[in-house]
Amino acid sequence: MLEKDEIGLGIESVGQWTPHKWCLLFSVTTVFVYGLIGMTCAIATWFRTWPHADVMYVADYDILVLITLAASILLLTSIVGLTGTLLNSRPILAVYALLLWPSLISMLCIGYIGYKRSALSLDRKLNLAWSQWYTPVGRLIIQDSLQCCGYYNALHDATPSIRCYSRTPLPGCKGRLYRFEQENLGVVWSTVFSLVPLHIFNIFVALLCANHVTKRFGKGITPKGYRLTRVDLKLADGRVGRVVVPELSRAPSSMTFREDRAY
Repeated sequence: MLEKDEIGLGIESVGQWTPHKWCLLFSVTTVFVYGLIGMTCAIATWFRTWPHADVMYVADYDILVLITLAASILLLTSIVGLTGTLLNSRPILAVYALLLWPSLISMLCIGYIGYKRSALSLDRKLNLAWSQWYTPVGRLIIQDSLQCCGYYNALHDATPSIRCYSRTPLPGCKGRLYRFEQENLGVVWSTVFSLVPLHIFNIFVALLCANHVTKRFGKGITPKGYRLTRVDLKLADGRVGRVVVPELSRAPSSMTFREDRAY
């Protein structure tokens, strides 16, 4: 029979939850929170809802894709973990513990790329990107967002527009683009690396608490020494077939077994 705390979602018997289940629930909640924050930031950037989101869309497109992918994995992982916690399902919690590792790898990729790009020759990387990687449309997006024209000046790799022409008073985009990238990439990699210890802690919580989500010991499977085998069944059938039925016996006519004989 199923235990009371394994019926339904287990919410009706919150008072019977084990401390391991509470720890697991809080851990899954934290994974959901920073996964949701990451997805919110990614969606806000895709839909250009914050100032200079266009610049990140052009200059850091690969990081934006990785943030979206990592946030999606984190949300999926947290949903799986919440489902396994509420249903007291250890197989689902095992899948949750496994999904935490791809989530960690995706987070480390974001932090590594952001730190490497911002700390190692950022100005040279921007020079190369402006001259060879950015398309004219990409340069125009950066120019309109940062209110600049060209890279060094209006005559250097500029995309002509209403505001950007040869005698425009707008400055070049190098300084503003460099400052934006340095600040934006610094926020990205510092935030991700600050979440890595918390995520590693969540991995340990999942590994330690998944098998103690209920008060039941082990997996509830009958130990191997107590399981019936085919040999045991055959022996039992043989013993049943050889049952000796006792013959009908007649009580002797002695007064030992009859008290009424004494009268």
